Amino acid sequence: MQYVILDLEWNSGFSKQIGGYFNEIIELGAVKLDETLHIIGQFSIFIRPAVLHRLNPNVRELTQITPEDLKRGANFNYAVNKFKKFAKGCVIMSWSTADLDTLEANCRHYYKDEHIPFLQYYADVQEYFQAVHEPHSKNQTALQTAAEELGIPTDDIPLHRAIGDSLLTARVLQKIYDAERFAPFIRVVDDEFYRRLNFHVTYLCQYDNPLIDKSEMYFLCPVCKQACEQADPWKVRTKAFHTVVACPVCGKRYNGRIQFKLCYDGVKVFKRLSEVKEDTSSAEETSPAEEDPTSGDAQ
Repeated sequence: MQYVILDLEWNSGFSKQIGGYFNEIIELGAVKLDETLHIIGQFSIFIRPAVLHRLNPNVRELTQITPEDLKRGANFNYAVNKFKKFAKGCVIMSWSTADLDTLEANCRHYYKDEHIPFLQYYADVQEYFQAVHEPHSKNQTALQTAAEELGIPTDDIPLHRAIGDSLLTARVLQKIYDAERFAPFIRVVDDEFYRRLNFHVTYLCQYDNPLIDKSEMYFLCPVCKQACEQADPWKVRTKAFHTVVACPVCGKRYNGRIQFKLCYDGVKVFKRLSEVKEDTSSAEETSPAEEDPTSGDAQ
């Protein structure tokens, strides 16, 4: 089995032509790996814009891609067909599914079909990294952060360029790869895959939402392992429910945060407790007159 790690750069902006904002792919880069993850090929191509003719200054600064580079680029259809030949029979991989979302949008615009023509098998390297390296983290790790955590040098890689980021993704995978553990992350690209890809995660923030399981709205004291008692009403902020709870055994008080996240596979519940730091500073003693300047003894 061979693998191709894909990375894209795109230009973002509002298009009168399509009547909305669009992320237009302007560069496609990839590396091909054999079954032992040795690099056996590279692919890089600029794509000439057909929707957004002005290069976003932020994109230009980040990628160092110039309008002159894009004028020499191929059209989208040619680039896709050329890459399809390069990646034939391979498992396509990327760091997160963000590139797939952009590919879908571009295929929908150019082909009137959201299906990605070269995608038959896919694996998300970021998802694999989270599972084997940061299994308890709730946050998605950026590619450069993952490289730093693994001690991978980046001095010789053009970061924020399609070929550079695909090379860096390859180095991260090489560092943590285990064939048996990686196998379940390779997915067949079928209708179910696209339904899952296009599902938009929703945070449930209304208390009376029937999808919220009220029996989950509790906290155990991390010291006593006893059920805490709620001391404040629930409040919603930052897409989560917040309250203050107290342990009836040890008396500790905690700020409680619980989040209900509607994912493709159902509602996932995330809880977090942080101990309330009591104010230990003692107030200075004052005279009755100072405490109540309206009292009869105050002049």
